[in-house]
Amino acid sequence: MQAGTRVVTLDGPEHHPPGTLGTRGTAWRPETRLYSDGVVVGADGTPLVVPPGSAVRRVPGTALLDPSGAPLDGAAEATPEAVAAGRAAFAATRPPGRGSRHAGMADCALLDLHALTYPNGALVAAASPYWRYVWPRDTGYAAVALCLVGAHDAALDAIHYVARMQEPDGTWQARYLPDGSGRVPDERGIQLDGIGWTLWAAWVWVRTAPRSRGAEALAGLRPMLLAATRAIDAVVDPDTGLPRATPDYWEQEVAEPTLGTVAPLLLGARAGADLLGQLGEVASAGVCAAAARRLRAGLDRYFAPADFPRRPGGGRDASVAFLLPPFARQAPRTVAAWRRALDALRLANGGLRPGEEWPDTATAWTPQISLFAMAAASAGDGETARELLDWLDVRRTRLGALPEKVTAEGRPAAVAPLAITAASVLIALAALDGRPLPIPPE
Repeated sequence: MQAGTRVVTLDGPEHHPPGTLGTRGTAWRPETRLYSDGVVVGADGTPLVVPPGSAVRRVPGTALLDPSGAPLDGAAEATPEAVAAGRAAFAATRPPGRGSRHAGMADCALLDLHALTYPNGALVAAASPYWRYVWPRDTGYAAVALCLVGAHDAALDAIHYVARMQEPDGTWQARYLPDGSGRVPDERGIQLDGIGWTLWAAWVWVRTAPRSRGAEALAGLRPMLLAATRAIDAVVDPDTGLPRATPDYWEQEVAEPTLGTVAPLLLGARAGADLLGQLGEVASAGVCAAAARRLRAGLDRYFAPADFPRRPGGGRDASVAFLLPPFARQAPRTVAAWRRALDALRLANGGLRPGEEWPDTATAWTPQISLFAMAAASAGDGETARELLDWLDVRRTRLGALPEKVTAEGRPAAVAPLAITAASVLIALAALDGRPLPIPPE
């Protein structure tokens, strides 16, 4: 935990309405209950949890509560003006999957990303209390998905929110409160992969935005880019080419660097070098490029010989997908390692677990399933992508939300919707539509 960071604990019962959320599970005792059917827009513009098993409906084409269905305290009123505005905003986007069997899942995923966004631009991982925070990782994926559907204003707001949370040393904490204060909810501390995901999102925004807006937005991101570049340079060991050990998407303490941190940092270094070059920051671009070379050398030295495991000497892991499109150009050895990981991480229910070292061998995790679908679609393997997307599609909640987990029996569990899963599904479907993401230069 960085000195001076303000921690706010929200574990008291007043923050967790009884009977609606279940309990926090762990990898050793996984939660198999469903916390919510989805979200609607609250009266204050923030996401409002729809309890599981309710009869709540949303107004079609919006994330507003349908007044003809069950009531929900705290929901925004679906006035004719609000409905028209919501439908107009949705009509202005280009959701992927039009005319395909996945169109409904894509529409719901996009509406859920909008519902999970606060008026101040904070995009939370989910609406339930333990997840109602801004992770740079989840925001990065969501911003990229919003870029792909043409919602560049919302994407830039989300990126700017994370940029405002940046620590003085250029890093980011694991997660932040969505109130704009810069405070964090607990002492998880720094997670270095957040640098990579944020720089990637910024690069995608600049690359895909209307040309008339790109230069202005890039200039506004300059302070964040320069600070992130200094951070990457500082955390990558010049001898090993590896960063110091911090938790990655597993959200667990680690004793050594993992592929889940090394690969995103490499992605961010490549993206940062290109963005800084566009800004004319030649020296900083060179620092970023040099850090990318060190990270590549560390990756080749410590991870490649063992087929890109989670950690040197460890098991196969979903993070091998970070070495494939849309993050990096595909190479035969990384594609082969990814396919072996796909086989190794399969569960009896047809889903995937995060890695071979993940202790729960029954519960499927949708962030990893959608990540593999995104990699498959971006690498040209439409058959695998569609198979994984089909699996997700039939395991959505009653409101159509994509859950965080799926039980051994095939039921949706934990929070729903989960922003990173919704975003990854949209990115995968866009690639299947022939709209793949551009890849930052090597």
